[in-house]
Amino acid sequence: MTGRPSRAPLYRTIQSEIQRDILSGRLKPGDWLPSESQLRAQYGVSQTSVRRAFQELQRLGLVERFHGRGSIVASNEIRAMSPMLGLGRELRQRGFAIRPELLGNAEEPAGKAVAKALDLEPGDTVSHIERRYWIGDDPFVFLDHYLAPQPGIDFAEFTGDSLYAFLSGRDAQPTHARERVSAVNLSAAEAERLQVEPGVAAMLRERTSFGADQRPVEFTRYILRGDRYHLDIDLRSER
Repeated sequence: MTGRPSRAPLYRTIQSEIQRDILSGRLKPGDWLPSESQLRAQYGVSQTSVRRAFQELQRLGLVERFHGRGSIVASNEIRAMSPMLGLGRELRQRGFAIRPELLGNAEEPAGKAVAKALDLEPGDTVSHIERRYWIGDDPFVFLDHYLAPQPGIDFAEFTGDSLYAFLSGRDAQPTHARERVSAVNLSAAEAERLQVEPGVAAMLRERTSFGADQRPVEFTRYILRGDRYHLDIDLRSER
C-alpha cells in the first residue's frame, strides 16, 4: 500500500489499494490488516474515512472485522447469501418432521477455536448446549452450540427446541450469520451421536451468528448425516 494521493474519495483510495493487494495475492487469507490508527497516519485521513473503507471491503467479502482486535483478509471460498433461519425451521420448511432432543446444557471454559469464533479469550466462560434432531427412529443431525454471555440471559433456561426463538423472546435474536459448509468423515464420538459407523461421510455446517452490535453471540457446529441430507442450490442466468 503506497498512500499515493488521489482525486477519488479518501475512503475509496484506501479501499482500492487494500483491495488490489488482496486480489493480487500480496495479502493472503488470514493476514492481519493495518490498524485504523496506522491507516489514519499513513493516509492523513479521518477515522470515518478509514472505517468506511473497511465497511466497503467487508461488504465485498474481502475482509473480516473483529471488534476490538482489527481486520483480517477473508478466506477465498465461494460464498452465497440466503435468508437466516434456525436449522429446525429450515428443515421443517423443507418438509422434515423433526423431533429435538436436548443432550447437554452447561457452562464451560472456551477452547481456542470457540474463543476465536466468539471474539473471546481462551478460558472465558461460554454456554455449551448439545442437541440432536430425530426423524422417525433415526438421529438426523447433531447440534453443538457455544454461546457468548449476554446480560440478562440465563441459557440454563433453554429447554431444547428452537434456540433462535429462545433468543428472540429475550430481545437477543441474531441479526446475521456467516456459515461454512464442508464434507467430513465422522469421528467415533460423532458417529455415536448419529448412530452410524465411524468414518462415514457427513456434512458439517459451522455457523457464527452476530448481534445488532456486530459482536458474535453464537458459534454452532451442525453435523448432518450424509445419507439423509442434501443441499439444493437453484442457479439462474444473468440477463
